[in-house]
Amino acid sequence: MASPFFRTMRSLEVERGPRTWIRLAVILSVLGAWAGWMHAARVSVYATTGKARLEVSRMAHRVAAVEPGRVSVVQVSLGRHVEQGEVLVELDAAVEERRLEEERTRAAALAPKIEALQHQIAVEEEVRAWQVKLSDASVARARIDLRQRDLSAAHGEELRAMSERLHDERLASTADHLEAKSRAADEHLKAEGARADLRRLSVAGHHDERQTAARLAELGRALGDLVAEQQAAEAAVHTALAQIERRKIRAPIAGKLGNIAALQVGDVLKPGDLVATVVPGDDLHAVALFAPSDAVGRIVPGQRARMRLDGFAWTQFGMIEGEVSHVASEPYDGAIRVELLVRPESAASIPVQHGMPGTTEVEVERVSPWALLLRAVAPGGAR
Repeated sequence: MASPFFRTMRSLEVERGPRTWIRLAVILSVLGAWAGWMHAARVSVYATTGKARLEVSRMAHRVAAVEPGRVSVVQVSLGRHVEQGEVLVELDAAVEERRLEEERTRAAALAPKIEALQHQIAVEEEVRAWQVKLSDASVARARIDLRQRDLSAAHGEELRAMSERLHDERLASTADHLEAKSRAADEHLKAEGARADLRRLSVAGHHDERQTAARLAELGRALGDLVAEQQAAEAAVHTALAQIERRKIRAPIAGKLGNIAALQVGDVLKPGDLVATVVPGDDLHAVALFAPSDAVGRIVPGQRARMRLDGFAWTQFGMIEGEVSHVASEPYDGAIRVELLVRPESAASIPVQHGMPGTTEVEVERVSPWALLLRAVAPGGAR
């Protein structure tokens, strides 16, 4: 039995030689690779919080009634998208509409009166111009007549003087002298009459001019009253339109109706009563509340972040990617507020909107697996 056992031991020694070294080399290579990966690889370390939600950059707008009144039209439904200026609720404006119609009718009735008065003033101005021309022509004609009368009076005076000399020299009869004297006096009176006619025409022309001016002034005053009344009517129209507009409750911004009042036609609103809340539909960002120990000194702007929304399995819908934009410097209610810029298109299958809650992870550092092992073995050790 000794001989076979000896051969068996020799066989084992022969087989263990090269294969053992190969196995040892493989094991050492694997250990070396693992050690190298433990030191050279980088693993992301995340700060995580379940207190996070999506919000909009702009605040939601509260839409309330400005005027008291009875509801006549309701166009609000939860979640409906509205445009800026879109009418959400209308209050009864029958009184204001009747007042508007009255003022429009009054303004329309004044327009033809103003037009007729303007035409009358234009005609009066034309008549005034022709009166001035006629007066000037009459005065010119009177001046010509006066010059003729003055010439006739001068000629008659010369004849009277000649007749008087001839009468003194007894070369003319007394009858001829008296006739020449009478003719000279008559021409002188005619000249005085022509001069009086010239003064009368001048005064009459001035009087007519003043009368026409007074009549035009009266027409102008009446036109001014009508224009002022028309302007007052137009102002009343604008006031009535503004009052009707105030009874239309419009969306101040574009967005979705996030909260609505239970209204129906016939309800009565008081000033300040809530109608709806419009939530802006753009500029979404995330707000996360971290424990101070996880955030202070670790989370800074620019770090990568991701968010898993509650109700949407990340394995099916994915996660929303983003980065840190702002970090609060002081805790509030025992938490640090962190704001994230998000990219909704990173999870296009999720209908993201304001108020969605979820879990947020922020990549605070990238370290080697060896450092993570040391931290697990000796907390507070090498980082």
